[in-house]
Amino acid sequence: MSNAPTDVLTAVAEIVAEEADVDTTLVTPETRFADDLDIDSLGLLTIATQVEERFGVTLDDALIPTVKTVGALVDLVSAQKR
Repeated sequence: MSNAPTDVLTAVAEIVAEEADVDTTLVTPETRFADDLDIDSLGLLTIATQVEERFGVTLDDALIPTVKTVGALVDLVSAQKR
């Protein structure tokens, strides 16, 4: 998989959509985990773990709770892949 942000977004959107049980078209960079998808902190940790496995990165556990949107998670993953 490429490191391009759109590829990261596509993969993260697939993971988030599966966890939230929504269509991937509803997952955009502006989508908020709690407010738009009703994903709680445990769900966010599940998503973060799947993202780590998918991209072979390690996300800072202290930062994960501060991630509020899909775009913020994509940015975090992209920064780790550089």
